Amino acid sequence: MTKDYELMVILSPSLNADEANSLNDGILAQIVENGGEIIKTDPWGRRMLAYPINKVQEAYYYVNYIKLDSQAVKPLKRLYSINENIMRHMFVARGE
Repeated sequence: MTKDYELMVILSPSLNADEANSLNDGILAQIVENGGEIIKTDPWGRRMLAYPINKVQEAYYYVNYIKLDSQAVKPLKRLYSINENIMRHMFVARGE
């Protein structure tokens, strides 16, 4: 069943801005490969974290609005968990 999702990713500050954009593009490409559709991407840029993560104080934030089958979320979460440049990620179902 296809749902609207909001995917927030927090990327490592060890990347430069171009590398962070490229990594977010790769994340979006994986979504499309899994049958998803990209609605909109909102890059927030480099910001301070609310609390330190692994002694890091700031990171790159991206909010991606997507349509995706609910069965495809679990494999994508697994891929994002093993990528060391993705510090945090969160899928939120929108609407309904």
